[in-house]
Amino acid sequence: MPGRLCMFDDFSFKQDITQKFGVFRDTIGILNKQYNIAPTLNIAMYTNNKVYEYAHFGLIPSWAKERSSMQINARSETVFEKSSFKEAYKQRRCLIPLNGYFEWKKDTQSKKSQAHFILSTTANYFVFAGIYESWYDNALGKPILTCALLTTEPNEKISGLHDRMPVILESHQWELWLDNKSSYRELNRLFIPLSSDKIRYFPVSEYVNSVKNDSLMCITENLKTEPRQGTLF
Repeated sequence: MPGRLCMFDDFSFKQDITQKFGVFRDTIGILNKQYNIAPTLNIAMYTNNKVYEYAHFGLIPSWAKERSSMQINARSETVFEKSSFKEAYKQRRCLIPLNGYFEWKKDTQSKKSQAHFILSTTANYFVFAGIYESWYDNALGKPILTCALLTTEPNEKISGLHDRMPVILESHQWELWLDNKSSYRELNRLFIPLSSDKIRYFPVSEYVNSVKNDSLMCITENLKTEPRQGTLF
């Protein structure tokens, strides 16, 4: 369940989007580099209306009264029927570009959780399948955009870290995902795990554990290894 994300360089994504879909409205401009994006922070998304803009990480249904109703992930198997997601899934699908994301794996011996940074082997970014919604924020006195990531079963490599992974779209799948005319049957074909050979990961330090930390240190490989007690035999 991706709950921490990383996005610091969108140059290649913008180039690829322009080449594929033509001119789009860019309300972000110069990207705010983020190495440790947690729920409630803003992340960049490209919508089915050809707009590149920020959205609150954590979808809040339009009918919700409180922010506490937000959800950061939507299971692809049930997204079409869940009241929190089904309208966004029908009409408001988006691409969420990320340079990588984090998962934590618990060591069965030490009981400590080790953070890992997950990134692409074929490009400098992933594109996650997302959905978005507009929610009126009474505290701010205006509507805000909110979004969630779709998840699916893990591939063989990610299964060693977690029992879910994001739906990661390749460029030839973007148009189908964004097209409001796409049928549920067509969309369902996208909900398969990305091949293991297109993903790699490595351990990072405990620095990333705190959401207050946001720098290159979050994604720097931790080359230190915990000593393990040997056996007599």
